[in-house]
Amino acid sequence: MDSHSQVLERLRTAFRSGITLPLEFRRTQLTKLLALVKDNEEQIVKALHQDLAKPKFESILSEVEIVTNELHHAISNVATWIQPEYVSKNLATKLDDCFVRREPLGVVLIIGPWNYPLQLLILPLVGAIAAGNCAVIKPSEISSATDCLVAELIPKYLSQVS
Repeated sequence: MDSHSQVLERLRTAFRSGITLPLEFRRTQLTKLLALVKDNEEQIVKALHQDLAKPKFESILSEVEIVTNELHHAISNVATWIQPEYVSKNLATKLDDCFVRREPLGVVLIIGPWNYPLQLLILPLVGAIAAGNCAVIKPSEISSATDCLVAELIPKYLSQVS
């Protein structure tokens, strides 16, 4: 296993290479994340029951469905989110193109809480991926079953930068 500094440097190098910037890369990663949740719904429900004694209905409603809805929304709208937003001009900028261009920041850290271990870990990841950032996710050690499941599934579905 790589040390924390090696992982961080690998992510920074990948971000600087521009691999996360194209729209298709972002959509692909979001689609794979959606597949992760859908393909492993039963495992997720079992892990949430083991960690928090959540009933199946509550796990699906408060964790799985919220995440899948957010993923569908992001996949549908990421193309418009990355477009420049043209703003009004004044006398000094009348001949210029004035717009706001949203650009990713680089590498983000997402620390998940214990009470909604899937939802509050994956929702920020959706935003980070849609924005074109690389992400380090740290699930809560208190919800250990969900932590282990996420650690097992993320490398299988999402691109690991090298």
